[in-house]
Amino acid sequence: MQKNIRYKKIFLGAAAALLLLAACRKDGDGFLDKTDTGTIDREKTFSDSALTMNFLNGVYRNLSYTYFMDNGLFGGGLWSFSDATDDSEIRWSGATAQTAQAYNSATFQGVADFTRMRNDHWNMPYTCIRRANIFLANVEASPLSPARKELAKAEARFLRAFFYFHLVRTHGGVPLIGDKVYGLEDDFNLPRNSFEECVDYVVKEMEAVAPVLPLEQLGGEYGRPTRGAALAVKAKMLLYAASPLFNEGNVGTSDAQKQLTGNTTIRPERWKLAADAFDAVMKLGVYELVTDNTTRPGYGFYTTFIERKNKEQIFLIMQANTRNLENLLLPSSRGGQTYSFPTQQLVDAFPMANGKMIGEAGSGYDENDPYTGRDPRFYYSILYNGANWLLRTSNRQEPVWLYQFAPQDGLNTNSSSTRTGYLWRKALDENAGGNYGVTPSHCLPSIRYGEILLGYAEALNEADGPVPAVYAAVEAIRSRAGLVPYQLAPGLTKDAMREAIHNERRVELAFEEGHRFFDLLRWKQFHEKGSGDMYGMRAIKNGDTFTFEKFAFENRKFSNPQMYFMPVPQVEINKVPTLLQNPGW
Repeated sequence: MQKNIRYKKIFLGAAAALLLLAACRKDGDGFLDKTDTGTIDREKTFSDSALTMNFLNGVYRNLSYTYFMDNGLFGGGLWSFSDATDDSEIRWSGATAQTAQAYNSATFQGVADFTRMRNDHWNMPYTCIRRANIFLANVEASPLSPARKELAKAEARFLRAFFYFHLVRTHGGVPLIGDKVYGLEDDFNLPRNSFEECVDYVVKEMEAVAPVLPLEQLGGEYGRPTRGAALAVKAKMLLYAASPLFNEGNVGTSDAQKQLTGNTTIRPERWKLAADAFDAVMKLGVYELVTDNTTRPGYGFYTTFIERKNKEQIFLIMQANTRNLENLLLPSSRGGQTYSFPTQQLVDAFPMANGKMIGEAGSGYDENDPYTGRDPRFYYSILYNGANWLLRTSNRQEPVWLYQFAPQDGLNTNSSSTRTGYLWRKALDENAGGNYGVTPSHCLPSIRYGEILLGYAEALNEADGPVPAVYAAVEAIRSRAGLVPYQLAPGLTKDAMREAIHNERRVELAFEEGHRFFDLLRWKQFHEKGSGDMYGMRAIKNGDTFTFEKFAFENRKFSNPQMYFMPVPQVEINKVPTLLQNPGW
């Protein structure tokens, strides 16, 4: 019995008697402004309307634990999942970066390298699931109006299912605890549910809350889930279930393990279910791509991340007005900490402005002038040698010099300079430095319409081939990007369209929300593309000109199939043996 008591303290969160209400970050727009850091008992919390909603807001606060561009902000993320892929390299060593480094070198040892991630990607989701259950068990006693209660319950169920979605995509099948609030007196010894049961749970929960949630959020409620957010999570869950990792023969050495890591039957029609689910989001008529190719080509792609509210954002993780992303990602000459460095592999994935890949005939790519004439999204995503950024001393846009041995920021200059010849500028406000300029109001885009279009295109192509609707969805993304011409080549095969969609996902969604990491996993391509030599570009200054040399900065390893699923923390399995471990751990 003592074993289970200790397990519940770690696995399920705080004791039932006292509840610590997490301080919510202020977003300047309404409901997340309200904070209460006191320790309050359950009776007091749910006898007051403001405290009742503050308790729910505490669950929102911890959404940052599921966001993988968060880089440790507000206790979540710890590292960008992009840094474990072929898209980028992490700078920091030590606790913050240990998981990415372990992934890159295939040195995960269960507890030893997973200790930091255990809190982020196992304990924290279950802590928030438990808080949602506490809220649902007590909200009826609160003085909230009947209508507000119903809406708040739908929000709590959305958040609970969203945290399950995160658990499923990282671990496979996990224990579904239902509505029960476990206390110290309870004997918690639940096994993991199958992958299919978990997918079914997330889908049904999102279907149930979608009609209750509003079509759009207004005013101070911005940042809470809408009908579109619920339908989008449903679609994303179905996309995972249809993808090769889960739907083309399961990972595992036993039938029990295989039930945890995918569907028990291979059904290609799962792609059609996912396509229909994405289509339902599109047919709401609420969302659209932010488009502006007049100010500058692709300017709408840039502003969708800078504007706090726009028609493309479906679900946002709210933040205060802050320069935190600029501070983490910009070079030291711009007041930044150079947290992460894009790879040459990612740079090469961006096509030319005419829509052709750099190795394609007629693209116009010049290896001696590699940064001219590229996809406008490249210029809004990557800082390369000579790219402009606001300089504090002149208050003007000035070149950032990343060439070999360039003062301050250059390759091989110091421990904080670029390791690949590149830095990130994705989602950064070009009128801000890491500690000067404007204070941006950007938030973390958890789900946006661009992702919906690409998810729809992928699922429909797998179901029906490259039909006109597939072309239309991909070309809408390319048109907004400012490509001229933006049209794909006519008559693509299913395989060729798949390759085009995969690349569009890579450049459109680069560095956001762990997309590349989870895409390589669900496509079963991580052991090929996430391992081997990772490349950068060495720019060498010769007077007023530069020459360019591609170089390998790291050789990465990937343990297949072990690393396709994160391990259940061994310390939890030691306490509750019914929690079967994932294959290879």
